[in-house]
Amino acid sequence: MTQGIVLWRQNDQWQPVALWPSQADGAALLSLAEEVREAGRGMVSQLDEASLAIAYPVRDLVDTSSSARDGTGQVLIGAVALCISVPETLQGIDLGTSALRASLPEPLQRGERQAKARTAIHTMLLPLMRRLEDGVAALERDALQHRYRSVNQRQESLSRHLALLAAVLAEARFTAAAMQLVSRLASHFEAERVSLGWRRGARTRVEQISHSAQFNRKMNRIRATETAMDEALDQRGSALWPAPCAAGLNHRVARAQAALGELTGLPAVVSVPLLDGAQPLGAVSLEREAPFTEQEVAALESLLALCARALEEKRRNDRPLPFKVAVAGGEQLGRLLGPGHLGYKLGGLMLVGVLGFATFATGVDRISADAVLESREQRVMTAPFRGYIEDALVRPGDRVEAGQPLASMETRDLLLERLQWQSELAKFERQEQEMRAGGDRAGLNVLAAQRDQARARLALVDSRLERATLLAPFAGVVVSGDLTQRLGGSVEQGEELFRVSPLDDFRLDLEVPEGRIDDVQLGQRGELVLAAMTDRRLPFVVERITPQSRSSDGSSRFVVEASLERDAGGGDSEIRRALRPGLQGVGRIEAGEGRLITIWTRELMDWLRLTLWRWWG
Repeated sequence: MTQGIVLWRQNDQWQPVALWPSQADGAALLSLAEEVREAGRGMVSQLDEASLAIAYPVRDLVDTSSSARDGTGQVLIGAVALCISVPETLQGIDLGTSALRASLPEPLQRGERQAKARTAIHTMLLPLMRRLEDGVAALERDALQHRYRSVNQRQESLSRHLALLAAVLAEARFTAAAMQLVSRLASHFEAERVSLGWRRGARTRVEQISHSAQFNRKMNRIRATETAMDEALDQRGSALWPAPCAAGLNHRVARAQAALGELTGLPAVVSVPLLDGAQPLGAVSLEREAPFTEQEVAALESLLALCARALEEKRRNDRPLPFKVAVAGGEQLGRLLGPGHLGYKLGGLMLVGVLGFATFATGVDRISADAVLESREQRVMTAPFRGYIEDALVRPGDRVEAGQPLASMETRDLLLERLQWQSELAKFERQEQEMRAGGDRAGLNVLAAQRDQARARLALVDSRLERATLLAPFAGVVVSGDLTQRLGGSVEQGEELFRVSPLDDFRLDLEVPEGRIDDVQLGQRGELVLAAMTDRRLPFVVERITPQSRSSDGSSRFVVEASLERDAGGGDSEIRRALRPGLQGVGRIEAGEGRLITIWTRELMDWLRLTLWRWWG
């Protein structure tokens, strides 16, 4: 072998990474390696009369996500090309370029002269092909080992990151979480000292230092550490001293880092900012003997990016409640007066407009109260005498007219008693005639008294017979009393049998809350909406404020009586006929005009006054 070249893929670009000898011209081999990369298989080519080249691709045995694949579906990561001298006996033969397999391909050129050349070339190239395949296999094995090492390193790094984040999240207070962070960072990066600072206004203040429970903030070292943190936060990036050759870090200012290192005597210092989006939260400074590498700085940045938001949440939760309220108010005011947040500003303008309107506009103050419709008068129909019910003609809910029979009592005993007293009177009349004929004046006086008694008893029986049929006293509706289930049953004199209520005269009982009873005056008007007729509003007038109170839902309510106006229902007689005693609804009493803000906040202000009086007097 006279020359060799290795072509390797690096970030989707193919570049030569090895050339032997170093001063050789590998243009021809590079061209063959490019052909192998594009074809995805081994190839053999004749460079000139005195040299022959063979090339083989290098494949990644694990990665299948890349688009640079060959015909087998595997990813190409490189190609190896070798230049071999051809013996003088085979020089001058044109071999061309063809695919390379386990044995030589078909004749590279037609003719009998090529038979011996093919055998010779086969004998010469076969050992080289095996060694080349062994070398390519070694490269593939090294690439596989490198990939596994990278995966293991990433997994270990991720595991450390998660362990650190879990340790920070496990602490309930900011101070404990910050101590966990600096202690674990010091152990992980083998740092002599790790400091955590938090932004306070335009400056950073050190909050925790590893391996130190307490520290003096006036020490020069603490001030220098805070300056180094400010330097990193001002640049919104990591500041490292001494700066490495990496293009991402060597252009940043690190004077404060150098000053901190000279002050503490530790030759390596790095400060990494803690950012929440674009907002600076704080910074972490690490000091140690060995310089920090670019990979360590990148790992440190990823670790702190995970922990920044968690530390900020814990710091906010540890603040006193008044301070939280003040900060929240300041944030809302900043959104309202600062740039952006158009929807927030529109909402604020609408709120100001509503408050202004409620402050200067006036409206009718209405007092809401539960209402029950009651009849103004109810007549009780009682049993006229002790007896038995013979017939029941009406039931509750039936409309009756004045003088209409409601029920009748059994009169058979009364008729017999009437006959008895009539016969007694006839007997007294005969006795009177006999005494008059005999001139017995004393007997006549006694007989006259007995006759008057019998007439009185007969009049009583006649009165009961007249009242045996119960008549409606007026036109109305039967409210209670169902005698159909008591036919033939006995009743006592004065026992309630029916209740009759008129249909054209109702009383409205309003249950006014105790906090608004002083605002109710006689003669105030209002409107009633019944649950049975929600589409109609019935006007009423307050006519009496009673001292009667009722308890409902843990509060006291006073009963106010009102009467429906004659034009209630808009003059529609059907509406008035539909009214029934016991209907419930909601009434609203007009208590005059007032400012809307006073009307809307009356209950709240009353509650506040009562609470203040209860606690402070």
